[in-house]
Amino acid sequence: MKKEQMIYISMINSYNVITNRATIEEVTNSGVGIFCHSPEEEDGMESIRFMISYFEALEMYEKCSELKNYIEETFNDDGTYKGNLCECAYPEIKTYTPIVKCSVCNSMVKR
Repeated sequence: MKKEQMIYISMINSYNVITNRATIEEVTNSGVGIFCHSPEEEDGMESIRFMISYFEALEMYEKCSELKNYIEETFNDDGTYKGNLCECAYPEIKTYTPIVKCSVCNSMVKR
């Protein structure tokens, strides 16, 4: 695999995970499980901005637009996350969706 291909695949894999088109497990089990962000940690706004600039250079504006919407929905202007995290001692999880929420307090269990 060429360096340019590896970079693109890492960008598209991160994009697919962030936009809930694929799970981390699907990507890592695919044989091309490389990312441009750390999927096990919080998706920092700077990583997303880096992806936007990469896709802008390739004129993939639909991806840019979706990532910009993700930033607006997820982050405050100062880069902190919007919304509250669950502070329950024993969070109840009844449904596993891309955004897991505690069924007791209805706050996100993890960002």
